[in-house]
Amino acid sequence: MNLFDELKHRNVFKVAVAYAVTGWLLAQIADLVVDAFNLPDRFLQMIIILLVLGFPLALFFAWVFELTPEGVKKARDLPADMPKDPRSGRILNRVTIVTLLVAVALLGWDKLHGPTGEVDAAVTDKSIAVLPFADFSPGGDQAWFADGLTEEILNALARTPDLDIASRTSSFAYRGTTDDIPAIAAQLGVAHILEGSVRRAGDRLRVTAQLIRAADDKHLWSENFDGSSEDSIEIQERIAFEIASALQTAMDPEELSRMVSAGTRSVEAWETYLKGLAAFQYGFDSGSKEKVFEAIELFEQAVEVDPGFTDAYLRLADLWQSQIDPTTTVYADTDIPLAERRAHYLRAIDGAAKTARTEMMRLEAELRVAGFELRIRDQIALAKQMTELEPGQATGWGYLAFLYVMTGEYDQARSAILTAWPLAGIRDEYGKSFLVEFMQRASVDDVMPLVDALLQEPKLAPGDLYQAHRALLAAGEIEQAAGVAARFLRMAGDSSGQTLVRIRQACAEGRVSDADRIYEEAGPGTATRWLYLKTLGRDEEARTFLQPLDTPETLSVLAGYLGYVSFEVRDFPVMWQALTAQDIHRPPARPLRYRCQR
Repeated sequence: MNLFDELKHRNVFKVAVAYAVTGWLLAQIADLVVDAFNLPDRFLQMIIILLVLGFPLALFFAWVFELTPEGVKKARDLPADMPKDPRSGRILNRVTIVTLLVAVALLGWDKLHGPTGEVDAAVTDKSIAVLPFADFSPGGDQAWFADGLTEEILNALARTPDLDIASRTSSFAYRGTTDDIPAIAAQLGVAHILEGSVRRAGDRLRVTAQLIRAADDKHLWSENFDGSSEDSIEIQERIAFEIASALQTAMDPEELSRMVSAGTRSVEAWETYLKGLAAFQYGFDSGSKEKVFEAIELFEQAVEVDPGFTDAYLRLADLWQSQIDPTTTVYADTDIPLAERRAHYLRAIDGAAKTARTEMMRLEAELRVAGFELRIRDQIALAKQMTELEPGQATGWGYLAFLYVMTGEYDQARSAILTAWPLAGIRDEYGKSFLVEFMQRASVDDVMPLVDALLQEPKLAPGDLYQAHRALLAAGEIEQAAGVAARFLRMAGDSSGQTLVRIRQACAEGRVSDADRIYEEAGPGTATRWLYLKTLGRDEEARTFLQPLDTPETLSVLAGYLGYVSFEVRDFPVMWQALTAQDIHRPPARPLRYRCQR
């Protein structure tokens, strides 16, 4: 008997086939386990190495040992003329067939339920994600410019009404990714991807940009822009114009040029604004008060250079508003008097209203002024105009949702939230996490589908987990909330939000003494003291804390608490009178479902 016949006789070939099929199946299962439990990649690598090392061992044992009616014996100890036990071949055949059936079933399931790398047919063709431009500058010190350029291109495209734009944070989560374009587009739900790079040395600037259709990974448009720093505004506007044109928007060229305008012709003002964006984003993500005030200073410089720079005024208004409302996470308890903060805010929002270059920007500025003056019915009318002007954008619907929560008209809030949800990105001004926040206040019964969808989003930020945790507790899902809280606490670092999450979870689990201890250890911060006290069930202390704000001069500050359904406006006569004068009759406050029971 030659070697080939001997290998065949001892079932070495059948063992090789069975091992290869079984090993492939085990590798696929291991891959699923790694994804499901967020295990490190080295776990899968270790499994593959073990499977590869096991292959020659399996062949060795197939050669050395033989299955006989008396059991497994060494092949060399058996008589040469001993007939082959047919069971060994049948067992290997069955193992191979069963494994193949399981593999086919797994492939079919993955095809139906897993990401395919293809753009879903339901995705509109006029949709795009702008990935963060890479910084290829020799010094590697132009990331602020690359990020700012990316964000301004994204913002310019977002102003074109018939384009669906993936949100900034969703897109920026793919910085430095090695994923292919079709896979990224499928995950972000868009049909096109814009990517590019920046190379800046001294006064010389090169920007490379390319538009890719995800369905076939084809480049629809690409171009290199070479010039000096003085050309940076023109380059940004040109890229946005070319992309909007390539996606065949319904706008005429003149209107499109106006929509994608950078808002200033001053390069100095624009680059100062980009530096402010970088500081603003870092301050928002980290809760750094220092970075917030650095951004304020930069935006102030931008409008000083160009007093007609609407976008810089709007950013200033956002930041000064956060320094008026102590419920915001970036509020700083500094020695700047409240009257001075109010003056800064009014000057910024008035500048935005006077210089607005689009009707949508003008409406938004007027809406903010009305909010500062506690003209809530006027705000609702302006928000409705925004939804009529751009019904396919989430902004107007998001404003309506929040305003209806403030007035206690929860059915209208629920309707606005459900309209905004499919239009909102993960990190829009009124994005998905904010809509979850509004829904758990407007209708706890309807919040869980939104929470489930939010938690499926890739690259969640701490703020998303914060809102999901609160909504889960409101819905009574205490065990699931504990898991989300653990994820949040690993990401959030030392912050008032971390303290709130720990207090809420402790109260929901009935650990009142633990909640009290967490509060005492954290110290009663000004921005969050009312929230702490309400969660702890110390309602009288919470009411007393806010009582000094019930004056005509500070009603805009107190109005920040109207977004909480546990805020009892009848405890504050000046506020109650201002609301009833506008025919606003909020229902009685609803106690927090997850508060400490005392």
